[in-house]
Amino acid sequence: MTSEWTTVAWLPVMLVPLLLLKRWLNRHMQGLGLLLTKDVQKAILLQYLALLPGIMLHEVSHLVAARLVGVQTKGFSLRPKAVRGGNVRLGSVVVRHSDPIRESWIGLAPLLSGTAAILLLARWRLGIAPLPSLGLETLVKNLFIYLRAPDAWLWLYLIFAISNAMFPSESDRQQWGPVLLFLALIVGLVYALGLVRQVSADVRGYALTGVGYLTYAFGLTIGVDLLFAGAILLLEKLGEQLLQRRVEY
Repeated sequence: MTSEWTTVAWLPVMLVPLLLLKRWLNRHMQGLGLLLTKDVQKAILLQYLALLPGIMLHEVSHLVAARLVGVQTKGFSLRPKAVRGGNVRLGSVVVRHSDPIRESWIGLAPLLSGTAAILLLARWRLGIAPLPSLGLETLVKNLFIYLRAPDAWLWLYLIFAISNAMFPSESDRQQWGPVLLFLALIVGLVYALGLVRQVSADVRGYALTGVGYLTYAFGLTIGVDLLFAGAILLLEKLGEQLLQRRVEY
């Protein structure tokens, strides 16, 4: 049971720095574009083009997930658009209203497909299989193996683009509250009644394997994002020196 909890505990440990990195990268990609072009719309376009493979996978995942559960869609767009609060929507799928379960599934689909794509790229294009341990040393060694591949930067770029577009947007998360509350109540009831040990070992194994794969993908993504964050920061500082201007965040 201790090893099971350790596996589960790694997920939030990886998720927090990943979300912080995603926020930093979004701001500084726009900042770098603004530094180079002095135009907000052009800066947004540069960010959009940089993340286009991930944006396409994100929106197609919504579309496919909706079709799988029988929910109709009213529109599909891959065009960037400014929305309220100064934010930017890089793509959209308009889904007809259904129920919280199906809407939550549709909202979650890009995260699932993005994670699968990252794992497939790591395994089949870079030769890295998911490992049972997730220590920092392991992740660093994997990245060095990445960099030795002849076409490593292509696959690293795809992992970067997919990972920074796969997280559900605010609209994707609208129906998550009731579903998460329901799941929390079910889990709490199972523990309160002492039914944990009666849950099939196979079911627990499948659940832990899924959590392990997700955590591993998050860890790999953190390493890749750090590489690109360093490159973006270097370009930003170089641009400030050459162009004699800077972006205030």
